[in-house]
Amino acid sequence: MRISRLVLSGAAIGTIIGTGWADLNSTHVFNPGWPPHARFHNATGWGTVVGTQLLALWLLWRPGQQAADGDTAVTTAAMLSTIAWAPFFAALAIPGADVEDEPGHLARVAGVPINLVPATLVPVSCAIGYLLHRQGR
Repeated sequence: MRISRLVLSGAAIGTIIGTGWADLNSTHVFNPGWPPHARFHNATGWGTVVGTQLLALWLLWRPGQQAADGDTAVTTAAMLSTIAWAPFFAALAIPGADVEDEPGHLARVAGVPINLVPATLVPVSCAIGYLLHRQGR
């Protein structure tokens, strides 16, 4: 069993759990203060994330992979998990957008809002998993 697939699987599973924990609660999808359409988009966005991460897991663990096919599968799985988080940083370029509604509302890790931690660590772990795969591990 390759460690690269375990690392990438951890990124996918962590993305499903982490985004579910963050989005399926009273501050997001079930927030009565949000307009219904905003809650709808948040729920569909989470469903899209879950679908892409399940696809990543299937690509990593499906039976009967050939060597060349396995390279494409691992690359795609790494990209899918990265794509789930990279937009956090692009969204900050939108005027008036922020990572939290009230400054200081979110917990901090080394002064950084906690939601930016997985947005950084998951793509980094995907890069590590991809590099491990390229090294045959």
